[in-house]
Amino acid sequence: MLCRVVGLQFGLQTRFISPCPFTPPKRTNSIATRMPDTRQVALLSLAIGLLGPAAAARAQQFEVPTVAGSAIVSATNDYRQQKGLALLRQSTPASQVAQAYATYLARTGKTGHGADGRNPAERLRAAGVKFCKFRGENWHRSWTRPRPAPAGAAAAKAMRFWKKSPGHERALSSASTEVGVGVAGWRHGNQWYYVEVQMFLDTSCVLGAVPALNNPPPPERNPRRLQLP
Repeated sequence: MLCRVVGLQFGLQTRFISPCPFTPPKRTNSIATRMPDTRQVALLSLAIGLLGPAAAARAQQFEVPTVAGSAIVSATNDYRQQKGLALLRQSTPASQVAQAYATYLARTGKTGHGADGRNPAERLRAAGVKFCKFRGENWHRSWTRPRPAPAGAAAAKAMRFWKKSPGHERALSSASTEVGVGVAGWRHGNQWYYVEVQMFLDTSCVLGAVPALNNPPPPERNPRRLQLP
């Protein structure tokens, strides 16, 4: 059984998709009808004390192969090459920011581009990442149970969604020179979550930046000029 939650490119409205319906728990006889309030409170406190540590222990990070991030970079460049766009270099500092945010989303279960109280550009600047323009952020979350899906399969699912979603596709096709990628895995109970994050940057104005390969000419800002003799 697979559920998925996805977020649109930064600056657009966030959408949440969850194909799994909510099933309310079955009604049972309440213990409150058979004992005084004081005994009920005592029993509830004991149950919380016993179950709390066990529940916390069931939420834990699991290892994600580093090739998962590399696979997303390769798939992104394959897509850009098909569209005649310049290939992207993977940015190590931007990937560290993307990885930290992916881990945060996977650990907390939060969603969105500002779940930690900052927007993507603010996270990059706080980490000292140099860039000329921030072009966008893509993120994707999916989970399976009772066992985790292969990391490559989760990454491929994220790429398929990003390519089909107009907002995410704009980031994939943006005038970027570098991309940062992070992939995190976290287990919550019997559900195994993957979160993938992409950050697209234009670093063409940064001193010492390497020119992008096969970079097409920039679009004409005033199309009417093309009609002049």
